[in-house]
Amino acid sequence: MMITGNLVNAYFICKRKFWLYARQLNPDPEMDFLLLGKLISEETYKRHKKEIQLEGIKIDLIKKAEEEVIVCEIKKSSKGLKAAMMQLAYYIKRLREVGIYPRGEILIPKEKKRIPFELNEELEKELERALHEMKFLMICDNPPAILKTNYCKKCSFFEFCFA
Repeated sequence: MMITGNLVNAYFICKRKFWLYARQLNPDPEMDFLLLGKLISEETYKRHKKEIQLEGIKIDLIKKAEEEVIVCEIKKSSKGLKAAMMQLAYYIKRLREVGIYPRGEILIPKEKKRIPFELNEELEKELERALHEMKFLMICDNPPAILKTNYCKKCSFFEFCFA
């Protein structure tokens, strides 16, 4: 099983959600929350190159400023900012592995926010620890325990956990 940016994001939101995604147990793509996120991604930043795919990563947007590459992650709100930062950290780490050294931005069009992001040593160590735990969780037969958070009420897996 390969770790993807979506899995990194899910891990930092909820380890149980991560475990479900890692097993290809995906929510209905027609759910309102998922459709809204897709619409925002498709309808914003139309002038820039979008959705670049490499093995295990799907970058929402890449911009070029002079000689600098900027990898952007588009989100519908700033609620999951830590998860978005770690997803972007994962993309930057993977790009560095192939000799590309970008900086990042998190774009939240509904809130008119553009948050610059730099992958520093501390975040890289946190990401490495998380990737190690993700690999362990991926081979576990049982999902992590339910941990109710502020994300649960709008989660696409709410019924799986609380029905």
